[in-house]
Amino acid sequence: MAQNATSAVPNRRIDSWKEIAAFFGRDERTVKRWEKERGLPVQRVPGNRGSVFAYADELSRWLHSSKAQPPVVTVSEQTKGSKPVAAPVAAETIQKSNWARRKAPLWAAIAVLAVAALALWAGVARHRHHQSASQQQARLVMAHIPDPVAREFYLKGRYELSRRTNDSLIQAVGAFTQAVVHDPGYAAAYAGLAECYDIMPEFTAITPSEAFPRAIAAARKAIALDDSLAEAHRALAFGLFYWEWKVPEALNEYQRAIALDPRDDEAHHWYATSLLALDTRTKDALAEIDTAQQLNPASRSILADQALIRYLNGDASGAIAQLRDMERAEPEFASPPRYLAQIAWIEGDDREWIVQTRRLANLSKDPATLDEAAAAEKGLAVGGSRAMLEALRHVQKRKFDRGQDTGFHLAETDARLGLKPEAVAALRTALTVRDFRMICLETNPAFATLRGVSGFEELMREIHKRATGAP
Repeated sequence: MAQNATSAVPNRRIDSWKEIAAFFGRDERTVKRWEKERGLPVQRVPGNRGSVFAYADELSRWLHSSKAQPPVVTVSEQTKGSKPVAAPVAAETIQKSNWARRKAPLWAAIAVLAVAALALWAGVARHRHHQSASQQQARLVMAHIPDPVAREFYLKGRYELSRRTNDSLIQAVGAFTQAVVHDPGYAAAYAGLAECYDIMPEFTAITPSEAFPRAIAAARKAIALDDSLAEAHRALAFGLFYWEWKVPEALNEYQRAIALDPRDDEAHHWYATSLLALDTRTKDALAEIDTAQQLNPASRSILADQALIRYLNGDASGAIAQLRDMERAEPEFASPPRYLAQIAWIEGDDREWIVQTRRLANLSKDPATLDEAAAAEKGLAVGGSRAMLEALRHVQKRKFDRGQDTGFHLAETDARLGLKPEAVAALRTALTVRDFRMICLETNPAFATLRGVSGFEELMREIHKRATGAP
């Protein structure tokens, strides 16, 4: 089966160490070592020092050759003068899914595959538990080379994840799940799955309570398989920060990811967005996002978040221009309209808020948000800004009373209408149901009018206690 899969690998040219590393699901240091020690077929570009390329079929043939196998290292050699290598720990079981209640057949299929992957992993963990310590240690000194079929699914998942759209993220989850079904020991595929779940509440209709626990569990699996994987640590950090609000632990995980791979642009990127939520770290957030952009200038998600961070650091005109350029260049990308809508709300530009909110709702396939935009547009036409806010509040309050909304957006509208006690009450509910946006409450300009209100200040103190673990 592996031989047939390998022969089906298209003979495409791969043009950098980073892409060669992605082909194997490893980091750049590993593939550079393979070239030096095991004859990995990598070629240099004449006259361009440092530039390399390779061909997929040659890499696949190498993978199944004797050259690809690492030298045998005995346990005594591996552990001489140091502590024995620890055996892998079986990761905690992913929280039971409620996807069976969802209507979409694709989501149902993905859920079945995920359960199958977890069952495979559980079987591997039980088997390893009964192995002798020497067998476990000998296995650990061998670098994991992914199954060829799993690797192809992994590469597809990485591509779909990079697109950051509703449909592409669903496809990415399916691809990464297939990868771990074919190869339960594939740490990078678990990390990719965790990254998908981390960002799905932003780009799809999946709820944070569905997504984040899966992200954390998948990231912990990846770390249990390979603690040196930077993307696993940053994926865990994201979930810990926005869902469990374990801020010190999350920041440590981000720093661990960057220490493992200082050129991991996504680690700098996600570290920046988390730092932005901390009132004293907005300048640090700008420095980190600028580093991420320098490492990967083609990333549209980094560019969009860079614009928002610039806006919150005082560069309003530059940030808005950057987002509008992105919106024109990539009209299917959801982040520019999301951030332009946020900025329009903060600045009281009601018509622009309606335009961008409708655009975002269409991209995210969110009919509830479309209803809000329609109500706001009618209100604005009839009675101006106040009437718009009142019409919007009517729709949001109805959703809130039915338990269809956390109260966060209702609180934003109440704050603009001057209904301060009502805004605080809605935020209290959002905190109770663990709305992940509450972690950013202190730095959210939409609630600037609530500063000094006793209930609001009490909320911020409570969030700070939870986030820092203070008594």
